[in-house]
Amino acid sequence: MRQKKRYILLKNFPQDLPENSKFLFQNSLGYIVKTDLKGEKILRKDALLISGSIWKLKDHPKLLYPRTDKRKSGMK
Repeated sequence: MRQKKRYILLKNFPQDLPENSKFLFQNSLGYIVKTDLKGEKILRKDALLISGSIWKLKDHPKLLYPRTDKRKSGMK
């Protein structure tokens, strides 16, 4: 059986990556790291988004807590 993987979007690059974790690339929102389930638990506290699919991070990602973003409310 295949080992499960997670793709994590991080705002800041961690000082030391967990074992079996690999830095993939950087985009305008942060750093993308590929890791296993154990590494995901370690990096969860700093993550903006955690996904099992790389496409959800490459195309317009939705952040974990979108309501905490500062947005203008009301009509334009």
